[in-house]
Amino acid sequence: DVDHHSLQHNKYQNIFGLGDVAALPTAKTGAAIRKQAPVVVKNILALRKQQLASDKSYNGYSSCPLVTGYGKMVLAEFDYDGNFIPDPKLKRMLIFRSDKQHWRLWLLKKFMLPYLYWNKMLKGVDV
Repeated sequence: DVDHHSLQHNKYQNIFGLGDVAALPTAKTGAAIRKQAPVVVKNILALRKQQLASDKSYNGYSSCPLVTGYGKMVLAEFDYDGNFIPDPKLKRMLIFRSDKQHWRLWLLKKFMLPYLYWNKMLKGVDV
């Protein structure tokens, strides 16, 4: 029972939830956790300083990689309302349209996501 945006428990202010256990109305994916973890980290740090929740908010972002062929993929990215919301960080990889199949998206899934997961996301780094 957490607030869908702050991820803070609705009854107990020192409890936060993310991932599958939070029962958020979004896809249960690594991409969702990638966006949830920095929100929880920032809000816990604010709580430790006896401040209100930070301005960091989760919008329901999730994405599902859809492999369309060997070396090709599209990325379905959406928010709580089902709106297509491409991650602006993909532009760093010269991916300007994640809704169109591209070999760079496949490289992202095959090589970059495992690295980011084990070295950044599990540590709460906003990637």
